[in-house]
Amino acid sequence: MTAIAPNLTTLVGELVGARLISHAGSLMNLAKHPSSTVQILGAEKALFRALKTKKDTPKYGLIYHASMVGQSNPKNKGK
Repeated sequence: MTAIAPNLTTLVGELVGARLISHAGSLMNLAKHPSSTVQILGAEKALFRALKTKKDTPKYGLIYHASMVGQSNPKNKGK
C-alpha cells in the first residue's frame, strides 16, 4: 500500500485504504469520486435504506474505521 498509494496510506492506514480501493474498483476510480462519495463508501445499503424510509443518511462508511476518525472527538465527527 505504501508503494501504490502513499498519501492514502498515511491518511487512513493500510487496511482502510485497501478496502476503499477495493470498494471503488481501482485507485483511479477512487480518485475520481467526490469526497462525499468517498465518505460513505461501504454504507450504500444504509444510504439507500435511509433514503427509502426518509430517515437520516449515514455519515460514514469504511472511513469510520480509520484511526484518525475514531480518535477525533464527537464534535468533529458530526452529529
